[in-house]
Amino acid sequence: MKKAVILDFYGTVVHEGYRLLDEIAAEFHKCGATCSTEEIHRMWWQNIASLCDAAYGENFKAQKTLYGVAIENMEKSTGVKVDKDALVKLVIRFSLTSEPFEDALRFLRVCPLPCYILSNIDTKELGEMIKKYALPIRGFYTSEDAREYKPRKGIFKKGLKVFGIKAEDAVYVGDSLRNDYFGARGAGIDSVWLNRLHAQVPENVLSCESFDGVLSLLESYAFEK
Repeated sequence: MKKAVILDFYGTVVHEGYRLLDEIAAEFHKCGATCSTEEIHRMWWQNIASLCDAAYGENFKAQKTLYGVAIENMEKSTGVKVDKDALVKLVIRFSLTSEPFEDALRFLRVCPLPCYILSNIDTKELGEMIKKYALPIRGFYTSEDAREYKPRKGIFKKGLKVFGIKAEDAVYVGDSLRNDYFGARGAGIDSVWLNRLHAQVPENVLSCESFDGVLSLLESYAFEK
């Protein structure tokens, strides 16, 4: 039987910033960008992913810095200038105001195992969110603590050490197939893809569409070797 559950945060415990990206797209359109809202979304996620992949060790940069770089790259791609500082503040405000999912709150209340959070976010923002919603967790660990981002296996291994948990004793749950599911597996942790958007599930990927399904997996000893 597993001994702990480690959770991603944005998109898993609290809502992901899809509406936020609509606001960013609206600002780009107001300034003359002709690409679609969907293309703005894609540019944002691709830029954030590539910037996080490159930011580790001596080259580490906090999320607050990467937001601005991503927007600058998007300006180059779209050929327009936006109010970068205002958009960065918008993203940070979202990170401090995103609402929890009801199923996540329910899971944290009834989960039979201790729960931890390991997230690609700055430490201050995550700490404030956990306090704001009085989340009943044992501890949390961030990319800023690790000086690297998921899906690099180092952040998972460092987090396990801080939590005092062995990889084989933990289950990781997150909404990103790349960062969470395969990232955790790369560090030797069994994982569950929280497939909230009901996407097609790749072969041999363990997924649930809500935390109710995750709870059922834990109760049915699905991870027993």
